[in-house]
Amino acid sequence: MLVHTPEKGALRLKEIEEQQRQEEEKREEDKKNRNFVMLYREHMPEMRWLMKKSGIASSILNFILEHMDSRNCLVCSYQVFLDYFQVSESTITRSIKLLKENGFIDVLKSGSNNVYIINPQVAWCSWDNQKQYCQFDGKILISKTENKDYNCRSQFDRFKILKETIQRGLDT
Repeated sequence: MLVHTPEKGALRLKEIEEQQRQEEEKREEDKKNRNFVMLYREHMPEMRWLMKKSGIASSILNFILEHMDSRNCLVCSYQVFLDYFQVSESTITRSIKLLKENGFIDVLKSGSNNVYIINPQVAWCSWDNQKQYCQFDGKILISKTENKDYNCRSQFDRFKILKETIQRGLDT
């Protein structure tokens, strides 16, 4: 037979509040690790080799590391690299080839874009136990020069005009 007293109720309420506080603290602690990239020390010699071998390939690797999603993935076209690094397409091609051939990255296709995947044994930006999963959130970078016809501001301006027109129609 259960007997509920005000004292037991108050004690249980305190337990629940403490449990909620601890869960909130854990969520806050987990957020602290959202913006990191972990490099493995055992592969620092390879990173130094890459820097010495090709500064641009090393820079491209760092660019991908900087912009990749939480599962080591970045989707973008060559044009993004061309615009950012201001080098020739053949330089980008050679650099990507060097990164692929030496196991720093893998490259998949998604339409006309490439999906760049950092080798999780070199660098990782999620929990270590997540490496086994091949799920991509896909952070996508789009080059302005590839999308000359798209003008975000004019689209928003048109939307604003439509909204105002509809609002005026409702007011009458």
